Amino acid sequence: MSEAEAFFAPALQRLMALPLTNDAELEAWYEESAKLETVMAQKFPELEFPHEVRHFIIDADIRAKDDGYRNRQHRIIAGYIEDLLKSG
Repeated sequence: MSEAEAFFAPALQRLMALPLTNDAELEAWYEESAKLETVMAQKFPELEFPHEVRHFIIDADIRAKDDGYRNRQHRIIAGYIEDLLKSG
């Protein structure tokens, strides 16, 4: 596992654990995801990830409203994290 993947996997896990039950939590989620995007762009610009991961980062507002969408995205991201961890 690369250094970028070792950093990204737990960061995604932390984002997945954040609640999205109200506007304040949604705002906090986007603040945390923006911090992650900044760090990734600065420290690990070479890391490419699936299109679905990008949607996870930008679609928190949809997940907050749609349980089915949230569950699908969480399954996809959990699978991606598992693949990253297995590669190490």
